[in-house]
Amino acid sequence: MKIVYTKSQLFNELNQICQEILKSKSCLIIAITGLSGSGKSTLGKFIRKEGFGDFKPYQIAVIDDNVMSLNLFLIRPKIRHTPPPSNPVDNLKPFFKFLPSYIKLIFYINANATRVNFADILITLKIDETQRINQLNQRESDPKLIKSLINSKLNIDISSTYQICFNNSLNN
Repeated sequence: MKIVYTKSQLFNELNQICQEILKSKSCLIIAITGLSGSGKSTLGKFIRKEGFGDFKPYQIAVIDDNVMSLNLFLIRPKIRHTPPPSNPVDNLKPFFKFLPSYIKLIFYINANATRVNFADILITLKIDETQRINQLNQRESDPKLIKSLINSKLNIDISSTYQICFNNSLNN
């Protein structure tokens, strides 16, 4: 597992890996995992809006909280699909029919990546616990929910070809 400490390092590493994988396939899945409050959605939003390295925003789809967001130049559709509780692993297939052929990267954001059993790249976000708790307190208003999120644990059970740990500290 490669460990990176800045967004610049993350995007450089990610760009190189994506370029390598895309030599042999047309689209790849990147799972972003981490505890609640670690910055998964913030990172996904940044990537969706700005792109990174050789990848423009229109080549990227982001699936966060069961909603796929695309950047299609003037319009930015959002497509929701929640898998049935009886079969939560669908490998994101319900979203594929909505993907234009020029989408190269699908970012799947979820604490434990429960909808997939394989990702080409697995990115795990780590964050200082005090910073994480502060972010949860700013984001949520229900004390019971905050406590539940603080006490949650990661249980990542997916295969991946590449793994990156982004140690997301205050200075990034």
